[in-house]
Amino acid sequence: MSMFATATVTVTTETAAVFTALAIVIIVSQLFGQVLARLGQPRVMGEILGGIALGPSLLGWIAPNLEEQFFGGGIIDELSLLGQLGLAMFMYLVGLELRPSMLRGQAALALRISLSGIVVPMAMGIGLAYGLNVWDTSLFPGERTLDGALFLGTAMAITAFPVLACILKERGLQDQTIGSLSIACAAIDDLFSWVILAGVVAFARSGSAIACLIPLGLTAAWAFVLLVLLRPAKRCLVKHVEQQKEISPLVQGALFAGLLISSVVTDQIGVHLIFGAFLWGLAMPRHHELQTRMETKLETVVMRLLLPMFFVASGLETELTKLGRGDLLLITALVLGVAVAGKYSGTWASARLGGVPERDAQALGWLANTRGMTELVVLNVGLKLGAINATLFGIGVVMAVATTLMTGPMLDRLGFTKRRLQTV
Repeated sequence: MSMFATATVTVTTETAAVFTALAIVIIVSQLFGQVLARLGQPRVMGEILGGIALGPSLLGWIAPNLEEQFFGGGIIDELSLLGQLGLAMFMYLVGLELRPSMLRGQAALALRISLSGIVVPMAMGIGLAYGLNVWDTSLFPGERTLDGALFLGTAMAITAFPVLACILKERGLQDQTIGSLSIACAAIDDLFSWVILAGVVAFARSGSAIACLIPLGLTAAWAFVLLVLLRPAKRCLVKHVEQQKEISPLVQGALFAGLLISSVVTDQIGVHLIFGAFLWGLAMPRHHELQTRMETKLETVVMRLLLPMFFVASGLETELTKLGRGDLLLITALVLGVAVAGKYSGTWASARLGGVPERDAQALGWLANTRGMTELVVLNVGLKLGAINATLFGIGVVMAVATTLMTGPMLDRLGFTKRRLQTV
């Protein structure tokens, strides 16, 4: 009896510690999100900054004992697991929100702009990585600098589709020409970015260009299963929603189970669980009622409860206080400068060549420069695989935050002012 009582007390204590940490993360992330929203910035950026603030960059710097008390021991492992679940569900929503209708009438132009906006910054990022490796060999652990260079190039090439969509909506631009073109570009950018990242992960895990073809081929086969072979099941799903005017608990459970299984499949293949979640969302029927209901059911839980755990797990890996050294400040400035120049110039130049007016082309360049939490995903994968070290991870976080926060002011300068503040 005493052994049972002791075990119960231990479990209760651990549960209380995890629940306390959960409460702290939720409150802090939402407070930061509210502040950033009032300042005219995307709310999610405040939540990311809240996660960073709970790590060694602020809380650990001011009160290291308090940070250890809240997130020490196995607590962070529990939060990281919840964060991974939140990340998978977020990627499902990203795939769910990508609609072919976004490309209607401007697919060719959007494709040219997106490809230029990916190739230019990625090439510049890879070149910069090799230069940085000569300067400081510790930034890219191990002997295979190419892995780290590919991750840095990918981080510079991506655009945060969800954050960009939020910015357009807040400014009332989604129904204007610039809004529809930027959404189309971001949708293509998002799709290509995840394909590129899948290739980079497969290469980093396998160690050679030839060996990485196997996991990429298996991922393509899985995508074929979800996108093509499951079409009869998708038609049944649409019929169910139209008849019931609701998604039954059994069907909801099946959809969530499919999300988890798809994530496990791609993780076991050798890429990453995020690709399985993204593909599952991409495979969902493009049915307005179904998409709306799924987004409504998931967004609050994912964005307000689970995803902040991913942010705080990233924040605990980020120690910005170490970037105060002169050489690291210079490296941070170089990374930020190359990231902005590559993404903006690649997008702007291609847009101008495609006949887009100067003002709109500039706006497209700054919108494409929005990296948000999508870059955090890339950086986390690179860090976990050992392709980049914690210092370069922190520099990448600075780049993600800075490039996203500068989008609003640059749009204001061009006259695309905010229609209203999003505070709730």
